Amino acid sequence: METPKNRNLKICQIGAGLIGRERIKAVQQLAQAGRNVELCAVHDPFLKTRPDALRDLPFASSLEEVFSLAPDWIFISTPHDEAARLTKLALAKGFNVLVEKPMGRNLREAEDIAASQIRQDQLYIGCNYRFYDGISAALRDLAQKKFGRVISVSMMLGHGGNPKDKEGWKLDPQKAGGGVLIDPGIHLLDLCQCIFPGGLEVGSAFGWRGFWQTGIEEEAHALMRSGDSIVNLQLSVVKWRSTFRIEINGEDGYGIIEGRGRSYGRQKYLRGQRWGWMAGAGQRDTEEMVVDTDGDDVFQKETEALLFGDVKDLIRPCSGREALASMELLDRCREQLK
Repeated sequence: METPKNRNLKICQIGAGLIGRERIKAVQQLAQAGRNVELCAVHDPFLKTRPDALRDLPFASSLEEVFSLAPDWIFISTPHDEAARLTKLALAKGFNVLVEKPMGRNLREAEDIAASQIRQDQLYIGCNYRFYDGISAALRDLAQKKFGRVISVSMMLGHGGNPKDKEGWKLDPQKAGGGVLIDPGIHLLDLCQCIFPGGLEVGSAFGWRGFWQTGIEEEAHALMRSGDSIVNLQLSVVKWRSTFRIEINGEDGYGIIEGRGRSYGRQKYLRGQRWGWMAGAGQRDTEEMVVDTDGDDVFQKETEALLFGDVKDLIRPCSGREALASMELLDRCREQLK
């Protein structure tokens, strides 16, 4: 989107929970850095009391008030069931929308959201894993074919969790739309689409449920293929030790990303060459540390790219079209899971 000249972009934030506050902070950080952007309102009908961090922010009492402010963008960070309804309303009114992943709770809902757009490039989805420094560096390396022909990609995302998880909405099949395949799995499916834009064939998917007893899959494994490249996904909310790892294996070398910040540990991206040990050192000693980061700026990077980024940049925010393709891939995985 072209930035209006001589004025700030106005952002309205709907939802002020964990992720909503990250979006608010990202907008504030961009404004402090001199970007032409301002937070014109926050709306959250479920917020009973304002925490100190939000106390001085402008609040809108209703969705109608949000619309009346004529924002350039509406950011939606609510549970999945509410997000779908709010996104369709905002799109139909003509607003640009960034909604947190996923794009609906199922493929039909995603298609309904897409159909609510009244122009192209009106909708973007918050698939911010693209903007972790280690992941974006690996995506650039893949584009430059630094690993040679890709043999396989393995991704593992396991949530450690806590005893209160069952009280939250993410284990509610109605509110969340399913289990780990959709959340957090849609993040990895999005990365698969980034790596293999030509599409993927789903070979098999298996799920496990039984600890939380809410009806969702709590662990899922999926095996896919793009051409002769193999993709292996492992997702879990019963991992007990928060785990994030991506391995890219190519004919000429490999990349390993480990960690996602916070309880997952710092994100480190290592790059290695095939038979690096032939230079006279152990293979691990020949690996290059490309990125070592805490990942705390991922929301700011994604928000900045959305509002001010170069559309020709390789690492771009996830468009509605791309998100719909990921939902189609999710649907194929779910068919195998049955």
